[in-house]
Amino acid sequence: MQLRYLKTFVAVATTLNITRASERVHLAQSSVTEQIQALESDLGTSLFDRSRRGLKLTAAGQRLLDYANDLLDLADEARSAVADASGTVAGRLTVGGLETLCSTRLPAVLAEFHRRHPDVELNLRADDSSGLRAGVTSGALDVSFHFGAVPAAAPELRSEQVALEELVTIMPANHRLAGYSAITPDDLADETFLVTRPGCVYRRMFDETFAATLPDRPKLVGEFASMGAIRSLVEGGLGCALVPRLVASAADANVVVLPWVGSSPVTPVTMVWRHRRIQAPVLRLFLAMVREILAIARPVAGHHRHEARFR
Repeated sequence: MQLRYLKTFVAVATTLNITRASERVHLAQSSVTEQIQALESDLGTSLFDRSRRGLKLTAAGQRLLDYANDLLDLADEARSAVADASGTVAGRLTVGGLETLCSTRLPAVLAEFHRRHPDVELNLRADDSSGLRAGVTSGALDVSFHFGAVPAAAPELRSEQVALEELVTIMPANHRLAGYSAITPDDLADETFLVTRPGCVYRRMFDETFAATLPDRPKLVGEFASMGAIRSLVEGGLGCALVPRLVASAADANVVVLPWVGSSPVTPVTMVWRHRRIQAPVLRLFLAMVREILAIARPVAGHHRHEARFR
């Protein structure tokens, strides 16, 4: 059995979808199918039941999955042990993050890691929280970055808070509250809001803040997956939104920024990785550098250039 075939098998077995598995292992769908067929030929049995309803693991496929993860983990440990013994800092590091973090915090972190370790190939992928957790669990991602606390999706996952991000309310520059320096939930209860999808940390904070008046107040324009899209729609006058300040810092003169009115003015940035008995030197060095760099990424008191300073 070839290890790369086992890695492809695990991707298919955990997604039960050739398209999603091919995205996870960065292969064409035809290559994924060929590798699964080659593995079945090698083992002399079918690993999946194929029907119009989709894929389903056979009893043999489920038994192989029990061993495949252990075999891949052992292979990774062997590579890590050899690299550690030789003092080698090379290979590939795949980092995942929420869209907002991929476009703001993480590029500077990756640039600094490349400066220190130029022989490491770096990959950055944006996804939602569930996709990021699945990526770390399967090994498709070495480490991922989220907002808020991250529930343990598997016992081998580790998480650590590495920074705090301030939360703010953004609204069009001509909004009636634009001259305020402080607002309350009552001030916003009759406003129109753009929100993220259920399950997002911002949506949870929004729902908790307005629990007494939802679903009627505030009025929701719609749900959006992209912070960039939300910011642009606010700039266009569509309504208000709860966002991290790092998103608002890129806003133009068409947006006013005010402190968030909820019980928590900040949200943590959480780093998630898979614990191994022998951690790969590349990942170990990256985790240490993240702690070093993002430890200073704390909310800083002060006025944004488009914030009102009086009420």
